[in-house]
Amino acid sequence: KHGASTYSIDGKRHATGGHKQVDSCSKFYSGHPTLTPGVFTLYCPHGVCYGFEVMTQHESPKVPFNIFRTRFDSPPKLIVYDNACQLHRYCLNREPHFFRHSVFVVDRLHWDNHVGCAEGYNMSMFNKMYDIAAINSQVNEQANAGLCKLRASLAYMSQDNFMFHAGVYLALRNMRKRDAATESLP
Repeated sequence: KHGASTYSIDGKRHATGGHKQVDSCSKFYSGHPTLTPGVFTLYCPHGVCYGFEVMTQHESPKVPFNIFRTRFDSPPKLIVYDNACQLHRYCLNREPHFFRHSVFVVDRLHWDNHVGCAEGYNMSMFNKMYDIAAINSQVNEQANAGLCKLRASLAYMSQDNFMFHAGVYLALRNMRKRDAATESLP
């Protein structure tokens, strides 16, 4: 859809007293020194995987931002993400017009870890809006648990094999979701 862009904010260093500015809310990642940091997956509220991207660096707001900006003509109206506070700021610093109608909320599982965030990112605050009460905010975590079962096999595959096997796994999972939804129809 769109190519990745360069933004002036990316080149700026925010300094306070000679130290890099630290946000009030952040995530720390530790990972393996030689294996890929993982796969970033994108799901609808029904648990269908829209797509995935193999991360070349540890997860940061840049990953979902690039997915939304390069693969969507317009972003979702509701974005549920464990680091939504940082993603929101990242998006508004780069493409405020593109994300102007999107609401960013932290999923229920991770909200308690966000001690420095405004309550406006608390998914439970919006229960009447967007039918949030009915949304399984852990769909991503639950689906990724299945990918974790493949971790040992995927970790040592060539990139082409990795992409093929991860894609097949997610496609089969989507077909099971579709079949289950079809069976529940009258």
